[in-house]
Amino acid sequence: MPRFFYRAVNAQGHSSTGAVEAADAAGARRKLRTDGLTPVDIRPANPADHAHAASREKSKPVTSAEMEKLNSAQVGAGEANKIALELFTRVHQLVDNGMPLGDAVKALGQRLTVPRQKALCSGLWHELSKGSNMAGAMRRFPKIFDATTIAMVEAGEATGNLGPILENLIEMLETRREMRKEIASGLAYPAFILIVVFLVMLFVLFYLMPNIQTMMDSMGGELTLPTRIVMGFAKFSLTGGPFILGAFGGIFLLFRQWRKTEGGRLASDRWLLRLPVVKGIAQNAELSRVCNLSAVLLDSGVDTTDALRLIERSMQNRYLRGLFSASRTLISDGASFANALRHNKVMPDMDLDILGISEDAGDLVAGFRSIYKARNEELRDQMKRLTVWIGTGAMFFVFALVFLLVFGIVSSILQLSSSVLG
Repeated sequence: MPRFFYRAVNAQGHSSTGAVEAADAAGARRKLRTDGLTPVDIRPANPADHAHAASREKSKPVTSAEMEKLNSAQVGAGEANKIALELFTRVHQLVDNGMPLGDAVKALGQRLTVPRQKALCSGLWHELSKGSNMAGAMRRFPKIFDATTIAMVEAGEATGNLGPILENLIEMLETRREMRKEIASGLAYPAFILIVVFLVMLFVLFYLMPNIQTMMDSMGGELTLPTRIVMGFAKFSLTGGPFILGAFGGIFLLFRQWRKTEGGRLASDRWLLRLPVVKGIAQNAELSRVCNLSAVLLDSGVDTTDALRLIERSMQNRYLRGLFSASRTLISDGASFANALRHNKVMPDMDLDILGISEDAGDLVAGFRSIYKARNEELRDQMKRLTVWIGTGAMFFVFALVFLLVFGIVSSILQLSSSVLG
């Protein structure tokens, strides 16, 4: 009978390793749960048994087409957040009622009817059935789960304290969803007005104005200056507009390709932290994510070294990740969190003062939570202000465009009337 090496935690959260004999990985997990252990990682002792164990699995593997669809660029950030939120909400309900994590994922894959959610659960269970842990299975779907989400689940599996981790994860995903809804609702009305004005502008520029010009030419009149400006803008939109749009599109594609390189990603992330309007949003988004993850990992009993490793892996800004990596080295050498982060200027001084006070009091988790709440509130305020600025700018642009169109039409009609009377 095949043997499997395992790593598991007991009810007290203590980790243990060993080997167990079973027909497949699922049978090994059942044996461990019977002994009161929560499996974290299970791998075949003999690599030749891996294919044999996989062939014995009863779960139907997700097809490559479904995997490609879930990992395609068509899944936007909002849709991925929605899929992950619904998944973890259902998983938490089952786990909270005593069902093991792997069994919860398997049950959802069998019972869900929404195609994407069903394919996701089937894909996760397919990886779990091969001996992978939940975090490793989630890494197969990078378009759905970001590094922060994976790090939180990995910490919950390592400590056996998955319930509170899932609760915090659901809260984080709900916060992201609410922020996206606020931004979308704030920009919906200006976007609608812009679309309507754009359609009216097309009608005026390419139908109404040419007829007015034809009548003016037949009567010997001349178009007024505002009318000539509007007509010139219409002709330029037809001739030069596509070339300008194509140039901007080409620059954007080149920038995306350059950003995919390590040097380009590092340089662009550094510039992002220096732009006047964007730097505050980028910094607050990264720091709120880091502080929340730090509080969750440390409060769950994750070892400081492992927690720092997971935090660094979850950081999206390459420039801040480099600074945090240098700070992680100092912390491993015995420096305090506050002094190490202050030395590399990872956080503002106000946040470091809070962190230093909480560290001296022996409650580092409280300090990270306090910074997270402050940064998250400031991020929401910044996003609201940016939404207001964009909406206000769009409305001013609409009013200016409408005024120019109306003034051009009225002046043309007056000019036509003067020509007729003359």
